[in-house]
Amino acid sequence: MGSWKRYIAALVLNIALTLLVLLIRGFELKIYYVDAFSVAGAVSILLGLLFWITAAGAFDTIGYGFSTLSSNRKYKDLYEYTVGKKEKRSRQNRTFLPYIVVGVVFLLISFLISAFAFY
Repeated sequence: MGSWKRYIAALVLNIALTLLVLLIRGFELKIYYVDAFSVAGAVSILLGLLFWITAAGAFDTIGYGFSTLSSNRKYKDLYEYTVGKKEKRSRQNRTFLPYIVVGVVFLLISFLISAFAFY
């Protein structure tokens, strides 16, 4: 999946979360829009950070533990598994970045609405 597709996926996720919060809270007050954009932005940033630590190998031990449950293991030990995953990840781009960037944009929109809205 190309980088622009990840940006579109992040944008769609943020729009969906914004609309969900607005459907729950309502469309009447401007503070609801601030809430909706800030929730969507925060969720997107946190999701991007989760993707980042996953790409850094934070969950390799857990992944190896699950891989030992199957009978056709590809790796003989945790070290081999970690090295194999690290090589695979080195060929991937920063897949977490679109979620963080779009999340920051939605948080900025939230701050702008808050700053310029008269309640």
